[in-house]
Amino acid sequence: MQKIMPYSPGLRYSVACCIVLTMLTGLTAMAQERPGRPAESRPPAGQCPTPQRPAPQQRPQVQRPPQRPAVTPGQNQPGQRPPDNTRPPGNTRPPGNTRPPGNTRPPGNTRPPGNRPPGHHRPPVNHRPPNWKPNRPSYTRPPHNWGGRRYYTYHRFYFHPYRPYVYGASWHPLGFFLSAVAATATIVAINNMEYRYDAGVFYEPSNGGYQVVVPPPGAIVPSLPPDNTPVTVGGDTYYYFGGVFYVQVQGGYQTVAAPAGAIVYNLPDGATTVTAGNITYLQYNGAYFQPIQFNGQDAYEVVDME
Repeated sequence: MQKIMPYSPGLRYSVACCIVLTMLTGLTAMAQERPGRPAESRPPAGQCPTPQRPAPQQRPQVQRPPQRPAVTPGQNQPGQRPPDNTRPPGNTRPPGNTRPPGNTRPPGNTRPPGNRPPGHHRPPVNHRPPNWKPNRPSYTRPPHNWGGRRYYTYHRFYFHPYRPYVYGASWHPLGFFLSAVAATATIVAINNMEYRYDAGVFYEPSNGGYQVVVPPPGAIVPSLPPDNTPVTVGGDTYYYFGGVFYVQVQGGYQTVAAPAGAIVYNLPDGATTVTAGNITYLQYNGAYFQPIQFNGQDAYEVVDME
């Protein structure tokens, strides 16, 4: 005969907890037995499962580039060549950087004479022609080479057409013939030859008359036409008229050769053209005149020739 326990509320609560716990345990076992899921550890009977936190994820370590060592003064930095700038063996050049035989240049790197194009030359340094006075300025412009000669000027070539200048009604060009000269003409004797001088023109007896000629060097005349032009070259004063230069001497004016560097604004009839390469000169009475521009006007400079 079984003994019936009296009913109490505490007993009822314990029975309910056992039933609930049994059901949860069964459901957990069923979930673990499902295919594809790993078995989980079960807590002991009568204990509630303790939730576990996931392990904290560690950040990947970042690889930093190695630091460059400090460079002390006098130490070469990376990428620089050593102080002696030496090259590895095998890449050295031959001693003296000489060329193989047969490729050497002639001594002095000179060119054969006559093969340089006209006008190509090295500029001189303070060129002074022989017998120049100390007050004459030196040439600093390079000369113009032509025909084996050098032409020096102070100004560059400036082309302008040649227009013969007329110095008045009493003046005549070279070669002009007169049957008689003026009674006021002056007789000039030089080198056993008598000339007639009148109004800046020299005449020589010819065929019963008189013909205009170039003035003889060194001839002295008593006076010059009033429209002569003073020209200063290196501190010396010359007087220019009709293509002829004079200097003042005792007893009058003496004819001289055209001074190099003199600048005049006109040339008489009878000048001839001389073409030297790309430059055109005018020749008169043995002198060469280069066309230039001076003070904004067309002019001519007497050329110095070596």
